[in-house]
Amino acid sequence: MWKMLNNVIEMFVYSAIYIVIALVSIKIFGAALTSEFEKKISDDSNLSLSVICAGLLIGLSLLLASVIR
Repeated sequence: MWKMLNNVIEMFVYSAIYIVIALVSIKIFGAALTSEFEKKISDDSNLSLSVICAGLLIGLSLLLASVIR
């Protein structure tokens, strides 16, 4: 029972760390590209920029998953 609870807590900790790293990397990536990064994705519905961000998140998640294991 305690081992399962420990695994669940560990999963939430790793998930929180990943979310923080992903948000910081998107902010850095957006600052490197342009100052209107969020406006282009939300207001202008720029699909290509959204796909680039999705690729960045997928690559980052694969990297973090390999580091954790």
